[in-house]
Amino acid sequence: MFKLPFFKNSLVSIDIGFRNIKVVEVIIEKNKEIFIKNYGIASTPRDCIKNGAIKDVYKVTNEIKKVIGENGIKSKNAKIVMSGTNIISRVFMIDKAPGQDIDGIVREAVKVNMPINADEHQIDYKVLQQLKENDTTKVKVFVTAVSKSIIKSYIDILLELGLKPISVDIPANSTAKFFNREIRVIESESWYKKQKLNKTSQDTFAVLDFGSETTIVNILKDRVLEFNKVILSGSSNLEGIVSSSLGIRLEEAERLKKMYGIVKPDINAGEMQVKIQHIMKDNIDKVVRQIHQCFDFYDKRCYGSKIGKIYIIGGGSLLRGLREYLEDSLDVPVYPVGLLSIDGVKLNHGLDGDRLNFLINSVGITL
Repeated sequence: MFKLPFFKNSLVSIDIGFRNIKVVEVIIEKNKEIFIKNYGIASTPRDCIKNGAIKDVYKVTNEIKKVIGENGIKSKNAKIVMSGTNIISRVFMIDKAPGQDIDGIVREAVKVNMPINADEHQIDYKVLQQLKENDTTKVKVFVTAVSKSIIKSYIDILLELGLKPISVDIPANSTAKFFNREIRVIESESWYKKQKLNKTSQDTFAVLDFGSETTIVNILKDRVLEFNKVILSGSSNLEGIVSSSLGIRLEEAERLKKMYGIVKPDINAGEMQVKIQHIMKDNIDKVVRQIHQCFDFYDKRCYGSKIGKIYIIGGGSLLRGLREYLEDSLDVPVYPVGLLSIDGVKLNHGLDGDRLNFLINSVGITL
């Protein structure tokens, strides 16, 4: 998406999140395998990014320079991934008469159905399906719109860093590229292992990206992205609510969140543990309800089908007990996926593999 005319097989990719900046240097090999040569992760400067919009290019650029220098990243060809609620996506089913230009039809549909000024946004679309209803041809399209000014701010960062921009992309595209590959997962001993899913369900799956500020719902059918929705709640909300509810520091709330998770407390659990887990469970319930609404909307309004399985990615997916809780709540098998679970990804010897879960979007956009 938003590609510029420059490409070589060695490049650096940058993912600027609300909490962390991820910088990865990769080599794309001839067989399309990805070799992660170097990477670094640093904290995003406070108040510099909100819903994907860069508020302070200078501070963000300086932090990225440090990461590049400290990790010996040398490549100059660069891709960058944006995130946040400024990325708007919709699925449309539109009528198409013989001889009509699909670009014009999509643009008119955007004007009617999306709350944006089309002239101020970069609009990208993908035709998912064509079908006949009576004598009418209907076209199912997936449309993404991003403010041109926001795209420019990300390009400005690359230029300020002395890098050669290749593209500005979005997490949904990164996810779609990765999950077009084979995914290696370990089956659990859960109820679903014994169930036989029909072919339609197996071919339709969701990827839930649990980030710091947001939870992104992606739905793919036959490995093609057909639905994307950003939920305004992420892992940072959990420690924020725990902190305010119990009157403790954010750092302590984060430590307790990681320690307890949402695993069902045993009989010997202390009062503090029970209280913290109850607070977090209430917040996660709200997110789960919105995820369920996305699944229902996709099925009923987007000419979709039932979700057969769920993959979870992102730093927030590491929360203890989350997988089991999602399975019970959504009644669908759930698989945690790390970077090395994806076919064709190799890691340079000596690099720390423990933080790879944070790199899926930054590596995915290199494809």
